[in-house]
Amino acid sequence: MNRNAMPIPAPRRQRGLSLVEIMVAVTVSVILLAGVLQIFAGTKTSYRLQENTGRLQENGRFALDFLTRDIRMAGYRGCNPTAPISNTLNNPNSLAYDFTTGITGFDNITTAPAMMAALVPAPAANTDAIVIRRAVGNPVRVTRNNDAAQLFAEVTSTVNGACPDGSDKISDICNGDILMVSDCRFARIFQTNNIQVAGGELNIVHPAAGTPGNAISSWGGAAAPPEEKFDKNAEIIKVGTFGYYVGVRGDGMPALYRVEGNQAFELVEGVEDMQIVYGEDTNADRTADVYRSANQVANWDNVVSARINLLLRSIDNNLTNTPQGYTFNGTTVAATSLPATDRYLRREFSATVTLRNRAQ
Repeated sequence: MNRNAMPIPAPRRQRGLSLVEIMVAVTVSVILLAGVLQIFAGTKTSYRLQENTGRLQENGRFALDFLTRDIRMAGYRGCNPTAPISNTLNNPNSLAYDFTTGITGFDNITTAPAMMAALVPAPAANTDAIVIRRAVGNPVRVTRNNDAAQLFAEVTSTVNGACPDGSDKISDICNGDILMVSDCRFARIFQTNNIQVAGGELNIVHPAAGTPGNAISSWGGAAAPPEEKFDKNAEIIKVGTFGYYVGVRGDGMPALYRVEGNQAFELVEGVEDMQIVYGEDTNADRTADVYRSANQVANWDNVVSARINLLLRSIDNNLTNTPQGYTFNGTTVAATSLPATDRYLRREFSATVTLRNRAQ
């Protein structure tokens, strides 16, 4: 062995990375990160688009369901849909208490109807509104002939303290309710008060006091004419007035509102417009012969159907790259006529509903 030979040095370990390697790694990472971000952004955009499209469909169906349900039941008069009806309330011709007229519409309103004038938000200009009067709940049977001051009905249920004034709800009736009593000959609208159970019967009083109260509080008793007598073949049912209109919330979001009494409740957000035409029976065959806007209807008692058109927009904005044109109620709105910041989705929803109590 040669002791004078030089030893072979051990290989040197690399410590750290060179600048070139770092730059290559950073470049590759940036490319990968950009791809991930692009995929994430695309997925998020697709998700927002699908979510808003789904909500549009759901809101449109929900709004039409409420409207068609109320319109379908407008003008209920008991077992005879053409029976004469008498309204003994005070202010019987006012919008809220005109129960002899089942449905009333307002076309492209500029001034809110009386029933909606004080509501917040107010009805949006150039949209339609509708008022419906219909039966609410289940009927209760009359048990014997009425006297001058009260009706006698069966007790079907009692819910303690369930009425707005804290009294018991009996047979689904509370003090202050507006009721209709009807048989197959005749119907009558009145307001009740001081209801009570006596001898197993529900005594329903119709006094003059109340809001609106009764203009006729006595129905004549035993000497009353036939149209003021209701026996055990008659029924009593609660009736109510409901309105629908489009309003704009404080945050700028349009919505469909339902009016009950003197309050408006937001029903569906995103409803921009509502247009309704009414099928009018012009030859007494109880089928629609012509469809007219509300301001062209000759006689609301002859309206047997309604065709509803709703325009809904998405809840979120910036779902598209540019404004999207749309067609509503037969009119096309071009994308160029919309503000550059308007990037909502819009859809039209339509339904034709027959008034069950009037049509053939």
